[in-house]
Amino acid sequence: MKEITLQNVELSDIHDRPELITSLLYKKLLQKIDEAIIEIDDKKFDKANYSMQLCNDLLTRLGFGIKYEAGIIADRLEMLYQYLFDLIILANLKKDTALLSEAKKIIGDLDEAWDIAMKKEKSVPYSSKSQACTPSLPINPYQQREILQEAYDLKNTRE
Repeated sequence: MKEITLQNVELSDIHDRPELITSLLYKKLLQKIDEAIIEIDDKKFDKANYSMQLCNDLLTRLGFGIKYEAGIIADRLEMLYQYLFDLIILANLKKDTALLSEAKKIIGDLDEAWDIAMKKEKSVPYSSKSQACTPSLPINPYQQREILQEAYDLKNTRE
């Protein structure tokens, strides 16, 4: 099986593999933070702004992937994503590469841990029996936020 990277990924590679999607999102997030740091250093603030907006879009997508039935870890991961989201917004407002470097460090640690978990998961035989009775999932706070925003926007367009 070939190693999947940002350069060679195809839709057929990631179909039904959410763990791989998460890994690719982390890697793309790191790439966009690197781009934003370079763009700030080069005084290309419009491009840096765009890169940081993409970073927050990627974080939102990562938030959609949280499995809340996992318990406290899922809650902590959500809090960490929210912290990173806020950190990138602040870095964007201040055009501060130190804040981006802090976000990059945290995301790099998450990416490394995720890669290790994916390698260990490959060595454990998969059992589909554990997923036979999945409880109904609580609503994802990121989805709830988007639903509320859409309702607010719809209400304002009707007025």
